[in-house]
Amino acid sequence: MRLILANFDKVLGLKGCINFEENKPLLIYGENIAGKSNIINVLRYCLIPKSKGKERKGYSEEKRLSKDEILLERNSIGSAEIFFEQKGKFYKLYYAFSRGGKNVRQVQRLYESDGAILPKEDGKRIHALKNLQWRDLGVSTSKALKEKLVELGIYPEVLDILISASNVRNFSEAINGSVVRVPEIIAAKISKLHDNSGKYLENLKKLHGVIVLEKDTCEKRIKELKISFSEVTKNLPQFNIDEIFIKGRTAENLEKVQQSISKELASIPERTGEIRETLALLSSEKYDLWTKAIESITTVLASKEELKNLLSRVSNIQKLQEILARWKVAFDQLPPDTHPEGLLTFNIPRYDDVDFSAFTNSEIIKSIFTCCEEAKELMRLANTVCEKYKVPFKFQQINEVIKAYEELLKAIKKPSEPTGDPALISQRNGKTLVSIPLDVALKKVEYLKGVEPTPLVHRPSEMDEAKFQEEISRLQEEIRLYLSELRTAKRKLTEAKKLLSRAKKSRETLDAEIKLLKEEEQKNSRKLTRLTDDWKTSYDHMCKVFGIRYEEIDLSTPDSIDKSYEKILEKYAIAQGIFELDLIQHLKKYPEILDTYKGQKPTDIVKKIREEFQKMIEKLSELQREYQKVNEWILSNITQAEALENNIKTIEVVSVALAISQEIFARMYHKTDINRIIEELADKIEVSVRDIYSKLFPEDESLDRKS
Repeated sequence: MRLILANFDKVLGLKGCINFEENKPLLIYGENIAGKSNIINVLRYCLIPKSKGKERKGYSEEKRLSKDEILLERNSIGSAEIFFEQKGKFYKLYYAFSRGGKNVRQVQRLYESDGAILPKEDGKRIHALKNLQWRDLGVSTSKALKEKLVELGIYPEVLDILISASNVRNFSEAINGSVVRVPEIIAAKISKLHDNSGKYLENLKKLHGVIVLEKDTCEKRIKELKISFSEVTKNLPQFNIDEIFIKGRTAENLEKVQQSISKELASIPERTGEIRETLALLSSEKYDLWTKAIESITTVLASKEELKNLLSRVSNIQKLQEILARWKVAFDQLPPDTHPEGLLTFNIPRYDDVDFSAFTNSEIIKSIFTCCEEAKELMRLANTVCEKYKVPFKFQQINEVIKAYEELLKAIKKPSEPTGDPALISQRNGKTLVSIPLDVALKKVEYLKGVEPTPLVHRPSEMDEAKFQEEISRLQEEIRLYLSELRTAKRKLTEAKKLLSRAKKSRETLDAEIKLLKEEEQKNSRKLTRLTDDWKTSYDHMCKVFGIRYEEIDLSTPDSIDKSYEKILEKYAIAQGIFELDLIQHLKKYPEILDTYKGQKPTDIVKKIREEFQKMIEKLSELQREYQKVNEWILSNITQAEALENNIKTIEVVSVALAISQEIFARMYHKTDINRIIEELADKIEVSVRDIYSKLFPEDESLDRKS
């Protein structure tokens, strides 16, 4: 604390101000009875608020003035302002006195302001102090003033020792320790207080240990309740356990949860009833009819391509049956095996525009055509050779000609000379006939028996040898060529007969294929009839249940199916609109569900909502069971939780009281150590006295030498 300035106005005869310069001692001097002591007395009166203890009677220079001594004249007023600095802040202690009769009334206030740089001149200094922004600290009684000064670190008891009208006289006594001599009776009381406070302090420590143990027990039990509640509410994630089990508010929060659960339990039957009522509407006969009609027409509309395919399939099968019937008639006209040459005039049916993959036995059926075509081509080639050599187009004749030429080729390999008798060669019944003249035959009967079957050739008598050999060579080449072509024709004819036979064998497949196609036609026709009936029935049913005008539909051709499809689709959209409007009307209590399924088909919405409502009912039932469990738990444990919390609150209050009591008794124990009190007071007073004395009398070094 540092005094800055004191301003007196008509108190104890004082008027004016005293400026306390920093780091400089203040020496008050004057004649006796000039009022020097009055300055000290006013400072003591203002800075050392009066305690309730009785003061000694009689006069003493150190005795504190009473309030009634401040103003002596009747009907007078006065004031005192003391400015001081403490911990970097300025404070103004203001007293106002007034005397109307016998007693003096006073008002005291304490103000605070931020520190500032002040001028040194008295007039400017007090003016600067008065112009500061002062904050009233709300002190209006002597007791409050004393407590506030102690709070600021200013102790009136210390000031009472340091500020005295006879301080100079007490310096030597302070140094010698006479100021802190404590009477024995007071020392005994202090020692007794010291011992008792020590006992109380020990007892308080023991009690604190018991209370801490009790608090731990209560907190442990609350943790057990928290774990138990967490287990009960494990299926209810909306309950945040940490937000419920808050220290000091658990019972209150449990009560709120119980109230909330009670409301939910009360509302669940009503909510379940509304859902069941709506579910009953969605499951009504009307909705069942509508749903079935929509589902039926949806199925029908989805089968448009199937219907068109069936129609095309039946038509294609019928065309294939007609084609196979024509082929069967045609291939039944194939020539017999004995006259294969009939193939030359046989007309093979056209098949270039037919897809053989449509047949079950496509390869076999196609082989009939390929066999006939190949056989006919072979026949044509063989016939060309026969016509070339003028050979009858018969297998037997071709074979006989080949044998004859082979015999001729053998004969001309070794021609003989023109010896022997003449003979006549002729043809009869397709065979070579040798006729011998009668006169020769009569002369030489051996001509008619033992005849060689192989004919012989001989050189004509008129042809020379060279010419004959040349002619033989030419004939051999021609015969070989004839034989080669005839043999090829024979082979082709043989192959043609085989192909013809194979074609006839495969021809039987046509009957089996016709039978299969007939069965396939009947099967697809039944499907077509059934699907056509489904279309007409579903369309008619939808129009009836939704009250829509019925229009005839034609399903006989692919184009008419497309047109009928568009017509049904138009009616289907009208039915969907009727269904949707009715559904919205019934679900107006559930806008969130309508938003969820917005844009979907009414039938899908009904199906999904039925499933969702069933799940909602199950969830509400499960939720009701869970809420009941939680509600029962809270009702069973809330009283215990409340009692535990109250115990903890009581323990905390008692703990605080014990802590305060321990602190008080610890300080009391410390402060009532008589030896420490004497030593500390002596040391502090000695230091203060030496410091002040050295500032007042810097030339006097006697105190320093004495130390």
